[in-house]
Amino acid sequence: MNHDGVIQFPDMAAALNEEADGTGTVAAIQLELERSRRELGQLQNQLAQMEGLFALLADAFFVVECDGRIVDANPAASALLGYSKKEFLTMCPWDFVTSVPRDEILTTIENLKNGAPLSVKRLCCAKNGEEKVMALRLRRNYFGGRDLVVVTARDVTQEQRAATDLEKALKEIKGSVIESKRATAALLASEKLAREQAEVLTLALDALARESDWERIVEYVLRTVTTRLDAFSNSVWLRNEVSGLMVFEFALEDGKFKTKAETTIAAVSPSMPVQAISPWPEIFRTGKPSVLEDIREGPDFPWRSHVLAQGIITILVVPMMIAGKVEGMIGLRFTQKRTFCAEELELSQVLANQAMLAIQLARLSGQNRQSATIEERNRIARDIHDTLAQGFTGVILHLEAAEEAMARKRLKVVSGHLRGAGEIARDGLREARRSVQALRPLALEEKKLAEALAELLAKRTAGTALQATFTLQGEPRELPSEWEANILRIGQEVLTNVFRHARATEFSAVLIFGDREISLTMHDNGCGFDSTGKFSGFGLGGMAERSEDMGGRLTIQSANGRGTTISVVVPMPTFTEQEKS
Repeated sequence: MNHDGVIQFPDMAAALNEEADGTGTVAAIQLELERSRRELGQLQNQLAQMEGLFALLADAFFVVECDGRIVDANPAASALLGYSKKEFLTMCPWDFVTSVPRDEILTTIENLKNGAPLSVKRLCCAKNGEEKVMALRLRRNYFGGRDLVVVTARDVTQEQRAATDLEKALKEIKGSVIESKRATAALLASEKLAREQAEVLTLALDALARESDWERIVEYVLRTVTTRLDAFSNSVWLRNEVSGLMVFEFALEDGKFKTKAETTIAAVSPSMPVQAISPWPEIFRTGKPSVLEDIREGPDFPWRSHVLAQGIITILVVPMMIAGKVEGMIGLRFTQKRTFCAEELELSQVLANQAMLAIQLARLSGQNRQSATIEERNRIARDIHDTLAQGFTGVILHLEAAEEAMARKRLKVVSGHLRGAGEIARDGLREARRSVQALRPLALEEKKLAEALAELLAKRTAGTALQATFTLQGEPRELPSEWEANILRIGQEVLTNVFRHARATEFSAVLIFGDREISLTMHDNGCGFDSTGKFSGFGLGGMAERSEDMGGRLTIQSANGRGTTISVVVPMPTFTEQEKS
């Protein structure tokens, strides 16, 4: 079959040529013609079978000339795109393949190698306008002397949509995971920052509770800030409200705490204008830290030679703020060139503010301690004058009168004066007790011990991760006021230590009123500690002293990673002991 569909018989043409030359016979021509008819019949049968199979194929098939003309299409192709076979024979692939231009399709056909398939996905448009994603498989072959391309087409629109939806879902999940990781990282950073703040503030408050010298308190806080930020040294400058100058106050240099009273400091420059150091004006304006990355290369400034002599390279200048207002600066010095991430700058700002708070609290504490001492001294003096002094005067008068009556042998009068002296003495004793009880914890003013302990746990653990339970066993009994205060203070100290050190999630307190003893047992599931070691703090020693004052005992059971149990057991007070309270 040639390009025009005409079947050629080479052997028969040769026979005709021979006869024309006078060399063939009619019989030979007839035989050759008969053989050709049989071959033609077989070929037509095979062609019919192939066309039947072509029509029965489930996948859509197109046969395309290399110039792009469609020369055949099976029924599945018509079902897929809605065009009849007759319509297909007037079309080219680019008539329905809308996602690729004509030239690109022709280039693809031209580049196909004989027998080598090519698989692609293309967007196609059906006769009714519906767009479909087609998986196309192209194979180039020679059939009967013709160069043809057979195209298999399959609708994968739903698969493609599903894949697209899956890809979109995966992207959303990935984005959600990334966002969750960011949120988790931010939460951990915030938690770390909050923990650092709480720990530094707690240390500052501990120093306030232990120290009476406010400069020692400031020294302690500055050492803590320096250690937390891994700095080499630091200096603190506060702004004088009257002069507007920046006044040097403290420094940690060579491991020593120095004040402006130091002669070496006074020789440098104990005060200077805000403009003297370049970052200061900007820090006062913005309230944000500033970094001098390399003071060896920057402009000169007061104190530059002083800190260069210590090997300082980088200085982080952080504002010290009170009530949102910059009141001073702390310069954190480093012997290596440093840069700082946002979290480090935020932590430095928090620590600087807490250092400023500690300085203010220390100053006020020193003033308040003096004021409180004077006030308490005056209160006690008034109480003594109004109660004990007057009472003792009355006792003395009664005893002198009794002595005089005894000299006169008036025994009844003596007895009366002795009774009067005793009553005055007892009244004075009650007044002395009342004066001492003015220092009684506020929580015990209107509540019994069990109620105060339960309220303590509820208030201190509200809104925290620590789950606390309080259990009361036995019938509560009257206790001396000092005992109730001691037991409450022990409970407070244990709970404070749990928050500060244990990293616990559960805490329980059991108060038991027995026949002969009162006990308070507290347990946490935290990290524990080596209870056989030595401790530098006052907490455990203070609890032991309070227990001994009540004639009781304090026991501690703990080990690293196994939580802690602390118990205080005191004997039940007798009636006489209650009277002494």
